[in-house]
Amino acid sequence: MTIPIKDLPRLPRLVHDYFYDYGKVDEFYNGDFRDFAAFERQTERVIARPLPRKLLAEVLIEQNQSYGCGSRTLGHIQKIAEEKACAIVTGQQVGLFSGPLYTIYKALTAIKLAEDLNRRGLGSYVPVFWLASDDHDLSEIDHIVLLDKDRRLENVRCPMPSGDAKIPASNVILPPDILDCLRRLVDVTRDSEFKAGIIEQLADAYRSGRSMVEAFARWMTRLFASSGLIFMDAGHPGLKALGRDVFYREIAEESPSTEAALATSEKLRQAGYDEQIHLHDRILNIFYAEQGRRTIQRNAAGFEIKDPPQTFQKEKLLALATDKPFLFSPNVLLRPLYQDALLPTVAYIGGPGEIAYFAQMKGVYDRFELPMPVIYPRKSVTIVEKKIGHILKKYDLQIPEIWSKADHIIPEAAKDAIPESMNAALRLALSHLDQDFESLAREIAAFEPTLKNSAGLAQGRMRQQWSFLEKKILQAAKKRNEIAVQQLRQAIDNLYPNRNLQERVFNIVPYLIKYGPAFMDKLDQAVKIDEYDHQIMTMG
Repeated sequence: MTIPIKDLPRLPRLVHDYFYDYGKVDEFYNGDFRDFAAFERQTERVIARPLPRKLLAEVLIEQNQSYGCGSRTLGHIQKIAEEKACAIVTGQQVGLFSGPLYTIYKALTAIKLAEDLNRRGLGSYVPVFWLASDDHDLSEIDHIVLLDKDRRLENVRCPMPSGDAKIPASNVILPPDILDCLRRLVDVTRDSEFKAGIIEQLADAYRSGRSMVEAFARWMTRLFASSGLIFMDAGHPGLKALGRDVFYREIAEESPSTEAALATSEKLRQAGYDEQIHLHDRILNIFYAEQGRRTIQRNAAGFEIKDPPQTFQKEKLLALATDKPFLFSPNVLLRPLYQDALLPTVAYIGGPGEIAYFAQMKGVYDRFELPMPVIYPRKSVTIVEKKIGHILKKYDLQIPEIWSKADHIIPEAAKDAIPESMNAALRLALSHLDQDFESLAREIAAFEPTLKNSAGLAQGRMRQQWSFLEKKILQAAKKRNEIAVQQLRQAIDNLYPNRNLQERVFNIVPYLIKYGPAFMDKLDQAVKIDEYDHQIMTMG
C-alpha cells in the first residue's frame, strides 16, 4: 500500500513540483531522479574527475575496520580505489541509538539504489553513509522518542554538553550517564524474547568513554552488517586534508558559494519558491573549528573569527587552510560540496528538506567546478502494526486523515457517541431559544428602548450556558466512549507522534526489541526502490 507524496503533511511546494512537475524545477537540479540517463551522464562526469582514490580508500578502510565492518564493506572500498566505482551517498547527524527512523530509510535507499544501478549495468556503484560529525546541534541528537509500556510517548535522553558552546558531535564523548540511558530504555520498553540481545548489542556500541560518532557508526554497522554499506566520518583529519581546496577557495575568493547561492535564491523567489538556506553576504560558509565551531566573517581588517573574537589577515587564514585544514569545517551550504569533492558521487539520497535546499546548490557546484549529483528522494515509510491496523479499520480511518485532522478525530468520535435523537433535540431546542428570544427582545425594546442592550447581554449569557451544557454532554459522551478515545489516541500517537510523521520521531530500537533482528529483513523486503510514493509497511 502506498500514499501519494503530495498527501504528506507540510510538503514544500518545491518538493511537490520535484515529484510531480519536474520541468518547473529542472534548472535547479542535475537530472530527473526517474531518468536513468541522468545517472549515466553523472557517472561519466564522475569517472572523468581526478580523485585521490587510494588515499580516500586508506581512510575509509581505517574507519570502517574500527567500526567492526564485514568483508563486503572492505570489498566496496577496494572497488572505489581500484575499479573507479562511483558512490551513492547519503548522510545524517549521528543521533542517539541511530536517531529517527528516516536515518535507517536513508541508508536502506542508498543500498538499494546502488544495487539497482549495478543490475542495470550502468557502471559500478557502492553505498556510502556520510557521518555528519561536524554538526553541533546536540539537542537534536541526544535523545530518542518511543511509546512506553503504557503506550505513552516517552523521551529517553543522554545528557550532552551545552549546545551554546557549538561543540561538534565529533568531540562528544559518551558520559557514564549512557548507562542510565540504557537502563531507562530497558525500563520503558516491553519485554520480549529479543530484548536482552538487542540491549546487549546496543550497550556494546554505546559505551561510556567512546565518541558519539564511533558509537553511532558501530551500531549502524551492526544493523547493516551484510549490506556492504561504507561509513565515512567527515571530521577525520585525513579527509580534511583531501578536501582542503574547498576551504582554501572559499577564503581566497571571499565566499564564492554565497555569491552563487544568492543568485540561485533570487531565481527561486522569482519562480515562486521559498529559499531553504538563509545566507549572509559577509559570512563564509565554513567554520573555524578551534574552541568550537566559530563563524568567519569578512571585515575591513581581513577576517574576524567570532566567539571569542579573533582577526586574521587573508594570507594567514589561507596558510591555515593549507597547512591545518582540520581547523575548518563546512556549514550547511558547503557540506554537500565538500562531501562531493572527496567522493565519486553520482547520487545523493535526501529527504524533502534536503531536496529543497539542494535547489540552491546548483550554482555553487558550478562555481567550484564540480558535478552536482542527482538528488534521489529517500524512501518514506510508515509502519502499521497489527493492532493499529485494526483500530483504523474499526473507525474507518485512513492514514492521511490521521495526518490532516489529528486534533479533531477524538472530539468527533465523542460527538458520534451522542445519540442522534439527543443531537436533534439539542438543535431543535437551540433554534426555539433563538426564535423565542428574538420575539421577546423586540417586545422589550418596544416597551423600554434602554433595556435593548440588557436583553442582548441576557441572550449572550443564555447562549454561554447552552454552550456549557453541550460541553458537559460531550464530556459525558467521552467518558462513556473511553475505550474509543484510548484506541484513537493510540493510533494517533503511533502514526503521527507529536504531530509529525512517524519516521521523523520514532527510533528503530523498540521495533527490534519487539520483532527481533529479522525486522531489518522485513524492512528490506517491504521497501521498494522503484516505488516513489510514501510506503506503508504492515506488521503482524
